[in-house]
This record gives sequence, C-alpha cells and structure tokens, in this order.
Amino acid sequence: MPTLRPRARLLHTIGTELISSETVAVVELVKNAYDADASCVVLCFAGELREGHGGLAVLDDGSGMTAETVTDIWLEIATPHRVRTRTTPRGRRVLGEKGIGRFAAARLADSMTLISRKWGEPNEVEVGVDWRQFRDPDVYLDQVDLDVTERATEDFLEGGRVAALWTQVDLPRRSGGTLLLLEGLTRSWEEADILALRRDLSRLIAPPDADGNQDFEIVLDLPEQFEALAGPIEPPTELMNPPYRLSGSVSAHGTADLEITIPGRPPYQHQVEIDRNAHHRDAEGALASGPFSIDLRVYDRDRDAISHLSAEGGLNLSTKQFRDLLDQRAGVSVYRDGFRVLPFGERGDDWLTLDARRVNNPRMRLSNSQIIGSVGISADENPDLRDQTNREGLLQGPAYDGLRDAVTEIIAELEMARRDQRKRESGPEEPRGRGLFDEIDITDVAEAVRRSHPNDRALAAVVANAERRISAGVDHVREVLARYQRLATLGRLVDEVVHDGQSSVGRIRRVTRDADRVLAGAEACEFRDEATSLVSTVDKQADYLAQLFKRIAPFGGRRRGRPKKVSMIETINSAVDVLASRAARIGADVTVGGVDESVTLDPAELQEVVINLLDNSLYWLQQVPKGARYVELKVERMEDGALALVIDDSGPGVPLEIRESIFEPYFSSKPDGGGLGLAIVGERVADAYGGALDLVESRLGGAAFRVTFRRRV
Repeated sequence: MPTLRPRARLLHTIGTELISSETVAVVELVKNAYDADASCVVLCFAGELREGHGGLAVLDDGSGMTAETVTDIWLEIATPHRVRTRTTPRGRRVLGEKGIGRFAAARLADSMTLISRKWGEPNEVEVGVDWRQFRDPDVYLDQVDLDVTERATEDFLEGGRVAALWTQVDLPRRSGGTLLLLEGLTRSWEEADILALRRDLSRLIAPPDADGNQDFEIVLDLPEQFEALAGPIEPPTELMNPPYRLSGSVSAHGTADLEITIPGRPPYQHQVEIDRNAHHRDAEGALASGPFSIDLRVYDRDRDAISHLSAEGGLNLSTKQFRDLLDQRAGVSVYRDGFRVLPFGERGDDWLTLDARRVNNPRMRLSNSQIIGSVGISADENPDLRDQTNREGLLQGPAYDGLRDAVTEIIAELEMARRDQRKRESGPEEPRGRGLFDEIDITDVAEAVRRSHPNDRALAAVVANAERRISAGVDHVREVLARYQRLATLGRLVDEVVHDGQSSVGRIRRVTRDADRVLAGAEACEFRDEATSLVSTVDKQADYLAQLFKRIAPFGGRRRGRPKKVSMIETINSAVDVLASRAARIGADVTVGGVDESVTLDPAELQEVVINLLDNSLYWLQQVPKGARYVELKVERMEDGALALVIDDSGPGVPLEIRESIFEPYFSSKPDGGGLGLAIVGERVADAYGGALDLVESRLGGAAFRVTFRRRV
C-alpha cells in the first residue's frame, strides 16, 4: 500500500519559508530556550559575519536533553510533546506547540551542531545537522543520516566548548542546558542588522513587573567591530518614565481596573466597562478575546514637552535624538505568556489604526508614534487568539477584533485624562492683534546693514529692494486673505459634512440591508407594505443628504431653501424611524410625546438634531442591562414662550469630570468618536433658531439634553 514519502527539502521549506526573516528565526530559537525553562540565553556571533562564513552560538541554561529526549522528541517533526505538556516544571506556559520552531536554524546557517546535557545526568549528547542536505531536491527525508552521539560529559566541564562560552560572556558556568552551534551564515550581518536584532530582542520579553523583576535574560555577544552593541538586552532607560501612563487589567467580562498617571497629580485608580456595545461578546457576555493586561506609556512629541522631560529626567538627548529613539520603540506590542507576538508594535505596524483615527480628531487622539505599549494575553485564557502559521500576527476573527476594539477603548480613557490635564495647563491665549506676519520683517537687519556699511550704496540698494519686495508680498497675501476671510470656517465645515454625511450613509446602508432581508423572504405580497415603508425611510434619508449639501450652497453663490411649516411631533417621529431598526436590535424602547405644534423650521435641521442626540443615547444605552434601556423624547412649551425638545435616556449618564467638555468640538468619550455631534447640534440651534443645547437633570437616571428653539416657533 503506497504511503506519503516527503522529500528532505520539506524541512528546508519549513525553516526558511515559514520563518519570514533572520530576526524571527533568532526569536524562535530564543523561545525554545524559554520553553526549556532557561533563566538565561546567550547569542554569540563569531568570525566574519558574511555569507558562507562566521557563525552564531545559541546557549541556554535550560533543562537540557538526554539522548532519548533528542531521539524521541527533538528529532521528531511536529512533535505533540508541547501540546501534551503545556506547562514547564518552573510553571511557564510553553510558547511553542507546533514542534517546528527548531528548524528556524536552517534560515540562519548551513550547518548546526547541538550539544545538550540534562541537569544532574552524567552524559551529554551531540547531534550534527548539515542543512545543505535538505536543499537537495533529489533526496528523500528518510535518506538523510544524522549523527547522534552520547558520551561522558566533556563540553559542559571546565575547558569544554559550553563552559568556554559562559566564561566568554563573564557568566558563571552552568552544568546543564543546550548549545546550538550554527556555522556558515546564510547571509551577511551588517551593523544595521545587529541594531535591528538588538532592538527586537529588547522588546521580545514583556517589560519587568512593578518590582522590576524578570525571570528571563538575553545576552548578546559580538565580534570586535560590533562590540559597542554587545551585552545584556535591556529596554532604553530614557523611556522608562513617561509623562502619561496607564496600566491595569481587563477581566473576562470586560471590567477594566486601571491606574492612570498624568503630570501634576499622583496615580489614581479608574474602573470602566470595556466593549460597552457588546460587539465582541459571547452568549454568556464574556469578551470574545478573553481577559488581558495592558501597559501604555505616552509621550508628547513637541519640542517644549521633550525639553521639559529631558530636564526633569536628566537626559542628555536632543529633540531629534529623543524622537528617533521614540520612533524605534513606539507601537503597541502584544505578549503571550511573557513573549512577544510579532509583528505587533513593529515600526510602521499600526494594528490599532491609531494614526487614521487621529486624523478625525487631532486635538485629542494619540498617534501610534506617541505610545510605547504592551498588551498581555495567555494561551490558556485567550485560546481564540491564535498565531498565524508563519508566526506573523494573530488569526483574524471575533477574538482579534474584540481585542483590538477593547485596547482602543482603553487608549480613549487615557486620551481623555491627557486632554483634561493639557487643558488645565494651557497658558493664556496669544494677545489679540498679534499679526500673522509680525515676524516677517527685516527692518532690524536692514538698519544693522546700513549702520555697518554706511558708504556701500550697492548693498544699501539691495537691502532696500528686499524690504520693498517682502513688504509688497505681505500686503498681497493680506489682500488675498481678506478676500477669502468668509471661508475661515471652511475646515470646520468640511468636518461637519464628513461627520454628518458618513453617519447618514451608514444609516442608509443599515436600512437597505433590512430591506434586502425583508424582500428576500417575501413569497407573495404580504411584506410589500413593510418593504415600502423601509424604502420610504431610505427616501427620507436621501432628502436629508440633499438638505445637508445645501449648506455648502452659499459658498457657490446659490440661495438656500426656506424653512416651512411642519408638525413638530411628526418631524421628530420621522427622524426616530431612521434609527428604529437599531433601537430594536439593542432592545431600546423609544417614545415620542409632549405638545404637538406647527413650527416654521427646516425639517432636515430638526431631523439632524434628533438623529445626533438619539444616536448618542442608543450608543450609551448598551452599557446598561437589556430591559432597562429607555429613551424618551418630549416636546414642551416653556414659560418664556420658547419651544423645547428634551431627549432623556436611562443610560449611564455623563460623568461629572467631563460635563464641561462634551460640547467642545473634537472632544469625545467614544473610542472612535469625532467629537462633533453635540457641537454641531448646539451651533445649528443657536445660529438658526436663537436657541441652545443644554445638559439637564435626567428623569430616567441617565443623560438628558434639552434643545431650546426661540425663533420661528
């Protein structure tokens, strides 16, 4: 009966094609040392580090192996040993389970010699592997002979190869562990490669705990030309004391217990529920990602902040040097059981899309280049966060999406604390009247030239001509700016259009999906009325978009449409219908009541107000249990004759510490919020109706907003 007969190059493929780079290959060998319960691993580069020459020794003081272990486990491809034994004798959760990590050595060198001794055993074992045999396309795997030798201990004794390496790095000799001698490097190593390796190794292990403890050490030993880069691998001390820091843990059900540190006040405790909208929770309400820990160190990158930090910390770094160092380390890394999962946190890897998120709210949001962070998960508690085959990232799915969104929510908590602190510390505004062009003036320079060279008429003419050109240029720019002064708010207008336009398009898409589902299930005409209603809602949203773009018309010289007489309650109900499917999906009971009056206003503007505020209520209601989610919209006539609309909900309410900030443009407590919704509503009501938007006492126990209309009502 025929059987599968793999060729020898299968192992070469595993070692070279599934391992994406030499750095990843070194990491795999270091992980093997960690799984062997080593407390220290030494990486010794020797000789000329160019292709076909030199070598790398990987030495650890782990548990070591006997000849039997080498034969039955180490030489067995895809061994299930780690799957069956998930915890080491020291209590570490093993990192490797596929049984192929050792073949990363094939990516690094042409040949390998393994020397290992189990602690307390009288013998040691040696295995020689010529990786070049595995590149021959005509050789089958069972035709490759490996030389396995068991002998009385010699290399681990004084004068042996293993003992000599411990002495070379000034560490005490160990009588057990494993040495991999890799000879004939497959590629050349330059200084930039060593720097990159050292940087990656410094981030390989999770940062020390609060007491500075770490149970695994990596030491790099290098030839003389790279000697300055040798020594123990440690994180840069310059980045150990950030101005802003958040650390803590998130439980399986999403409760985050955090400690936040900001300048000017001692660390304080903060608790918040993560993944409030339950997008990534299972049937029991647990986070799909599972529990995790988090540590974020945040820096401001402007010159003044760096100078202040350098002065306080006694750093001898220029602004550029500090930024370069931060660029090398910035990013949010993921650590599983204390070991880093690549490529999270690599330079340029913005897996949380922080930079794109910051574009919508640059005043408040943090960029990826400002954060040095770590997220800690484990194989046991986060079983759905699994590695891709090539060891580069995690498999996509609900667990990964849930982790990403939860981490983003936690970053938003630190962003709010940072924003409040910066707002308190901000100095007085620039004095009014300080001109944009005040610094564009060479009068002082011209006078100095004239005094120094009073008799040089040619030089005086050149200076005078330069003065005239600069003065004329400034006057011309001022004239152009004055001509376009009415467009000074264009940036805000664009923000508004993007914010409202995207929100409305999202609602149209949700309604269209609902219509598709209804029509797909219709056998005859029984669903025609419901389908017609859904299509009608789409038409209303199309009308809303048309009204939205009318706001740009004044910049093109066209006249806007005039407000008309409408029923207040009827117009509000039309807006509520837009979000009806979403309210039903989350189990929110939305009611509209109060006095119904005919008012003269733009129905699209009232719709905009209602949709913005109701959308906020539905978002935050998901923090409270189902069955307790209510929104009440009530129209009432005030004593002074103004008309008011109160939107009240039973959600968590607005925390005291941010009540003064929620109406400011670009402030948002939503992780991905643009911070424009309330600002737009307030400005629209004030400009068009002489009214106001206020946060008032909630009758339902959550957040209540009162919109007051004073004109046209």
